Amino acid sequence: MQLSAAVVGLVLVATAASAAAQPADERTTTAGVRLYADDDHVTVWSPSAGAVLPVTWGREAVVELSTTIDAVSAASIDVTSSASPYAFDEQRVEGAAAARVAVVDDHWIGVSANVSHERDYLAIRAGASWLGELGDRNTTVRLAYAAAFDTVGRAGDPRFDEPRRGHRGVATLTQIVDPRGYVDLAIDVDRTTGWLSSPYRYVPILMGGAPAYALLERVPEARTSVAVLGRVRRMIGEAWFVHADYRLCRDTWGITSQTVSARGATALRDDTVVLGGEVRAYVQDSATFYQPSYDGAAGAPAWRTRDRSLGAMRTVTVGGLAEWVTPWREARVQASLAWTRFSWPADLYQRGRGAAISSLGVVVPL
Repeated sequence: MQLSAAVVGLVLVATAASAAAQPADERTTTAGVRLYADDDHVTVWSPSAGAVLPVTWGREAVVELSTTIDAVSAASIDVTSSASPYAFDEQRVEGAAAARVAVVDDHWIGVSANVSHERDYLAIRAGASWLGELGDRNTTVRLAYAAAFDTVGRAGDPRFDEPRRGHRGVATLTQIVDPRGYVDLAIDVDRTTGWLSSPYRYVPILMGGAPAYALLERVPEARTSVAVLGRVRRMIGEAWFVHADYRLCRDTWGITSQTVSARGATALRDDTVVLGGEVRAYVQDSATFYQPSYDGAAGAPAWRTRDRSLGAMRTVTVGGLAEWVTPWREARVQASLAWTRFSWPADLYQRGRGAAISSLGVVVPL
């Protein structure tokens, strides 16, 4: 199941973005399903549901609840060559809760909790945040921290039980620059320690150019990354809203990544229909210990991996979205479809691969 972690992450991006975009004073419930399907025989169905509930506890407050189920079917070359000779079907169940409370005018504090479980992995997250609106509400600052308490298992081996811990801090500044636009600046620091290898992936060790034996993958037990993000969001004309962003990330494994994206959306038919699109490009170099193959002539390497996501990587994503505000209670029906092309220059067998990511959901005001 852990082999699909990146896949699940891609599918859940839209879920997180949708939840974050809900107005603080709007009571809504959401339901939807997302589908990831690639040309390497990996499929992920992700039904989800959630609610945003403004409440009064002596002060203005908002409670958010959500749940997601990921049903993964995989028969990719990664699975059949590294983890099992057979295809597999797995499920991951996730539940999340968050609350924000207004402590003084234009200042909020929040707490959050998230638990997800699958057959060989338990993830627990707990977080806290502060948001303040300053300068006549033209400047918004948000500080957030989350701690991770994970347990890595291995299916069929009850003795395998390894901890993974994490700490993440994010600082975001949003500044209104004029009546038609604003900019965002963010810094994201992430520290993970413990068992960071796959408990299934074995790495061939070569002798004289031919595979001699295989060892369980091992990577360093600590990883720290620092990312900075800049974004511009702006109205163009009377109907188009666009934004562009750039993200740069560097970690202690030697990987530097860059992401550039642009999105645009326009409202039609008295603002009851919204159409939009996105283009995104991602590029990274490889970890310092990553090699397409490992030579054991001088002894087995201490760090070794077959995870091609730790090698040089390129992706391009093109997608579109649509939203319709229905006459019934002004419920919003949302749909999206995107195509992503992956490329791993160092992987001789899978230098390119494609995936379709689609979603359909509804947001109903209560």
